[in-house]
Amino acid sequence: MTREATDLRTLWYMGAKTRLCEEFLDGAVRDLLEPGGTLLDACCGTAAVSRWFAPSYRILANDSQQFSAVVAAAHLEGDETWYGALDQLDAEVDLARACNTNSKQLEALVPEALAIEDSLLPAIIAEATGEGSGTAKMEEYRSFVETAPLPDGSTPPAQSSPLHQPFALRWPGMLMERQKNSEATPAVMCTAYWAHVYFGLRQAIRIDSLRYAISQIPHADPHRQRKQKLYLAALLHAVSVCTSGTSHFAQPRSIRGDAELLAVVRRRQIDIDEQFELALEEIRREWMVRPRLPGNRVFCGDIHQILESGSALDGEQLDLVYLDPPYTADNYSRFYHVLETLVNYDYPQLEVRRGEVTKGRYPLQEERFTSDFCSGVRVEDAFRRVALACKERECKLLISYSTDTGLLTSRWKKQGIEQPAKMFREILLEYFGAVEIREKSLMHSGQGDSNKPVRELLLLCEE
Repeated sequence: MTREATDLRTLWYMGAKTRLCEEFLDGAVRDLLEPGGTLLDACCGTAAVSRWFAPSYRILANDSQQFSAVVAAAHLEGDETWYGALDQLDAEVDLARACNTNSKQLEALVPEALAIEDSLLPAIIAEATGEGSGTAKMEEYRSFVETAPLPDGSTPPAQSSPLHQPFALRWPGMLMERQKNSEATPAVMCTAYWAHVYFGLRQAIRIDSLRYAISQIPHADPHRQRKQKLYLAALLHAVSVCTSGTSHFAQPRSIRGDAELLAVVRRRQIDIDEQFELALEEIRREWMVRPRLPGNRVFCGDIHQILESGSALDGEQLDLVYLDPPYTADNYSRFYHVLETLVNYDYPQLEVRRGEVTKGRYPLQEERFTSDFCSGVRVEDAFRRVALACKERECKLLISYSTDTGLLTSRWKKQGIEQPAKMFREILLEYFGAVEIREKSLMHSGQGDSNKPVRELLLLCEE
């Protein structure tokens, strides 16, 4: 396997493992597992590790988040008939009619707002590059964004701007209808929740419309489920790279400063359809260039429930579990709530603080998954539970973690333990006969666009 074979960055995601696969993980996995064996990528995230090893191993992939499971399934699950279908796939035939119908309905709800956005975005670029004069267009755009209706339908009629009509007046009733029946048309969730926040208005309309078209693939189509996952994965990629934010959706980028506004405007001019098509072609190319071994399966659930007895894994031959859990107290369900909500497309109630919908437009906190690996009081027990489950399933375990920034290892450091990697090894030796430590320095992508040096830790556990 080469890095070129996994060129597509499935999602703009914190801590993607593609580079680490080639430089560090590949040797560890091959030392623990013979080609043809079964590898469970327990917290698969962007599916970078699963994709890397798929040509040589049977892959089982799992993640607690639906959007990650969709991405993994699009890249891993298939058979000979699916290969043939991929070769003949025509997104225009599958999606165009429903997509364009939904788009026209949404465009009719915000005709003036669309015209203003189409005019202002290029004008702001012209101002910033010296082709225009002053910052008048920037100020006009800020005012335009500030008058957009709130996503919970609470905008008072007196504050409803004529620029966003008739949508602003109709949205409260539409929201009530869609929270009872999420399949009501037109599909408008992205436009209502995240336009002018994470996406431009036209971008949001196209995201809603592509998502709607994917849901409308006929039940009679023998490849319906696999097509839906494939198209959803391509849409998630497009959404991820087109967001006005940075590398996540924990908080929208401010537009108060001119430099920040310019960055947002440039993102809002990215073509959703073009990014969708590019991602779709890259996924198809990867399937053709790097065929997978048969029998791959993808799960979506808490890793402890998946590994412990009574789960869908029962009856599976499992040789090696690769565990790459969250390293910090930051739950990914907050950072990627837009992707998760887009997959579920259920018009969730949004979190309210001090009487207002949050700037991040999050679903209610109790509806978002929280990981024990992100809890300082539960993280050690979380590792112990995985180790015990692997011992009971008689499979090997490979753990990725950070020596420097991991929640557990940094806690040990604060307690005066100078070599947290050795402490980690001692715990795992309670469950395995042999535990090898490997460490490597690398640049780790965190929150935002910057990288920082860390020591990546691998723990190879076997009897």
